Amino acid sequence: MARSRYETAEELEERVVRVDRTRKTVKGGRISSARVVCAVGDGRGNVGVGVGKARDVPSAIEKGMKAARGNMMRVPLDGYTIPHTVQGKVGGAVILLKPASRGTGIIAGGAVRQIVEVSGIRDILTKSLGSGNVFNRAMACFQALQNIYDPQVVADRRETTVQELIGRQIVDPYEQEDLAAAKAAEEAEAEEAVEFEQALLGEDEAGEEAGAQEGAEAPDDDGPGESSEE
Repeated sequence: MARSRYETAEELEERVVRVDRTRKTVKGGRISSARVVCAVGDGRGNVGVGVGKARDVPSAIEKGMKAARGNMMRVPLDGYTIPHTVQGKVGGAVILLKPASRGTGIIAGGAVRQIVEVSGIRDILTKSLGSGNVFNRAMACFQALQNIYDPQVVADRRETTVQELIGRQIVDPYEQEDLAAAKAAEEAEAEEAVEFEQALLGEDEAGEEAGAQEGAEAPDDDGPGESSEE
């Protein structure tokens, strides 16, 4: 579903996180290739990370972007931060993500910062606890984002409400904006439909009035001309 929705989207922000060049020695000489880690996001809670491999860098970037768009996911948000602390581990890299208060900003660097920025998260604390391999860090960050639980889903699973579960309400500002925009669009369509109907009714009434006036102005067959002849 995400693949068909985001594969051709033009509003996505694309980032090249890392480019690794490799050389392989074979009997006929050396073969050069490239591996690229890419991140894409709409800045509104949707993000994806992908890896592309090819003989040249442009082809690897194109493959990486396509793979990232195919891996798009929705990040559960609590305001402009994440709802709880989460950790991701790939290889020797371990990335820790923690919620932050409003105005903290993105406390991250390198690959983690680029992925978080395109996701739309504005306030977060991060820490790298393992290897410094950029590829594994990027994948560990994406895995951590995938491990975030949606409080509403957890509350539904426990047959309770978010208010009873954590003692407060959680609002995703991007979802609220989308709902408000959809509601405004529906209201605009309804207003246009009403105006169109009123315009049609106005044309019908004008036609009836014109017909009535023509009928009133037409002379009668039994007019004064016939009586004078008698």
